[in-house]
Amino acid sequence: MRVCLLAAGETLPRWQADALAHLLDHTDCEVTTVVYDEPESDRTRTETIRRALELREWAVVATLNDAVAGPIPHEEHVPLSSVVDRGAIRERSIDPRIVDGWKREIPAGVADAVAEEADVAVRFGFGFLVGAMLSAPEHGVVSFHHGDLREYRGQPMGFWEFVHGESTAGITVQRLSETLDGGEIAALKRVDIDDAPTWEAVKRRQFDASEDMLTRAVRAAERGDLREPASLGDLYSHPRGRPVATFAVRNAFGRLREVFGTADGDTPARLGESELR
Repeated sequence: MRVCLLAAGETLPRWQADALAHLLDHTDCEVTTVVYDEPESDRTRTETIRRALELREWAVVATLNDAVAGPIPHEEHVPLSSVVDRGAIRERSIDPRIVDGWKREIPAGVADAVAEEADVAVRFGFGFLVGAMLSAPEHGVVSFHHGDLREYRGQPMGFWEFVHGESTAGITVQRLSETLDGGEIAALKRVDIDDAPTWEAVKRRQFDASEDMLTRAVRAAERGDLREPASLGDLYSHPRGRPVATFAVRNAFGRLREVFGTADGDTPARLGESELR
């Protein structure tokens, strides 16, 4: 299987690098081409300002929480070259077209070129994709969603499961469609978060459980063994109002439990039995 990476830049978050390394180590897949997202700087500044205004109180709480919690190792960036021999692949940098104010469309000419160079694409960047790229590679575009899309769609990852006091959180690798978090399921796993004291602990467990899922998903795509979800969960976005306050209190108490040794945020996650291949 020839793989195209759709990447945000020349580095990857460590969890993505680990998932890609697992794919390359456990299959005969090879990365043949990378398409980089290169948005215009003016557009980036405008989007940053607009996003901050949209997030309101969550922008403040999330910034303070990040300052206290510090970075999650899984989200630290590593060079793409630590996983892929960039000298042996085709690379393109493009500025995607913005559709409906927030969706991203890769030019049809680039999609046609990718179709000649790769059998499947892996989305590690570009936001919500629409257009010709979704169907250009023979096996489509696969992408992580850190949630069970039959229950929780949207973002932030693991947040709503934590705030709602769920005992498990899902991880889905889907073949993308033009329905937000509504694609065919290529791999699905559930992670025990019942004793996770903080949102950061929830995310660490989801990231840890993600390592082998790209491999499972690409194998399923190659076999044509993908499943339409029987139903889709509610679509969530960044919180406002009461959920922000609930999070702040729950996360603060959980962090105190970690500090005073009454909770272990790094307890290995127990994986549920209901997994797709």
